[in-house]
Amino acid sequence: MFHKIQMKLSFICCSITALIVLIIILCCLHVSERTMYGQEKALFLLKAGTISSDLHFSENIDIHWYQRQLTGNHILSIEVNGSPATLSALLLSEQEQSVLQELEEYAQREHPADDSKAISPNTWQQSFHYMENGHKFLVMKAVLIEKEQEIAYTYLYNLDDFYGNITRQRIRFLVIWLLSIGILYLFSHTFTSHVLKPLEKNNENQKHFVAVASHELRSPLAVFKTGLSILKHKPEPEKTTNIFTLMENEMSRMERLIEDLLCLSKMENAEYPFHFEDTDLAVLLTAAYDKFAALAKSRNLALSLSITADYDYNCLCDSQRIEQAVTILLDNALSYTPSGQSITLNLYGSHNKCYLQVIDSGKGIPDSEKEKIFDRFYQVNSSHSQKEHFGLGLSIAREICRRHGGKISVSDTHGGGSTFTIIL
Repeated sequence: MFHKIQMKLSFICCSITALIVLIIILCCLHVSERTMYGQEKALFLLKAGTISSDLHFSENIDIHWYQRQLTGNHILSIEVNGSPATLSALLLSEQEQSVLQELEEYAQREHPADDSKAISPNTWQQSFHYMENGHKFLVMKAVLIEKEQEIAYTYLYNLDDFYGNITRQRIRFLVIWLLSIGILYLFSHTFTSHVLKPLEKNNENQKHFVAVASHELRSPLAVFKTGLSILKHKPEPEKTTNIFTLMENEMSRMERLIEDLLCLSKMENAEYPFHFEDTDLAVLLTAAYDKFAALAKSRNLALSLSITADYDYNCLCDSQRIEQAVTILLDNALSYTPSGQSITLNLYGSHNKCYLQVIDSGKGIPDSEKEKIFDRFYQVNSSHSQKEHFGLGLSIAREICRRHGGKISVSDTHGGGSTFTIIL
């Protein structure tokens, strides 16, 4: 399922990004081509102006000058008093003369002489576009009156090189765009894979959660079903008392499980009420110690309290929720620490932070399990599994710390065991 979603998201992400890149490339091409055309037209006008100026003022109008004007496959035709100049008749090929003849017919039809603009009292000119057999030109037709002579010239500026450059530029941009699609798809595939990993993990956790919760709820239901069956068919007084006691214990166990699940759900959805007030953490930890001291003694465990002096332990928090987190850690320590070992409640402060620690000297937790123990229903191994614990306590403690802007962590105790630290 996630693979199909990843493929679809990669395709959508790549398509949208490729479309955006294409639009940007087209805009850049449009601006670039307009700029290039503007530069080409400016060069054409400059050359046409140079020709006009030379015909007006220069006395060196010879074959070398004429050939310079024809570089780049341009065409220049000069007429004096209505007759072709000698240089034009000599240097223009038959094909170029044919182009000029067809241009003349086109100009008379589309751009008559009346459209000419007077540049000066002795100069008239007009410019326009012309295309012949797939070749595009910028055309300048001008008439000069010089020393009682009428000099007319037609200058065809060949745009083949310009449009060749445009075509090559478009091909380059097309290749870049096609390459970018491949790169974008690889990026999209990697990005969507990274994005979907938490969802995939969450889906696996959810399946695991449902499976374990179903198992935990099935056990007391099986006890109820078996007990009711016995009561129905063989109601004996002694068995009845034991069955009722067993069913009552299982019902209490189911009730604790459901309360823990509701508590976790409300905390994760920010629906659980938190009442923040100034709380003396030293007083809170002392109360927790007093509550568990007798229980620890009954289990042959040495419970001690250590509070570093000369520090202000007033903290803005929900005292009941912090007490609940400390109770969870103490209850786990009392359950998993072997008889004859010690447990320490420790409180100290540093750099405007308060550190609450529950330190035991039990078997400890492997490094590979340290992050997993805060997951719902997770227990390190079967030897640590007890019917009184569902593997939800540390998840609740972590959510409490998170809602306070603090955190909870676990480390190894020097000499063996585990140290759980709440930082507020």
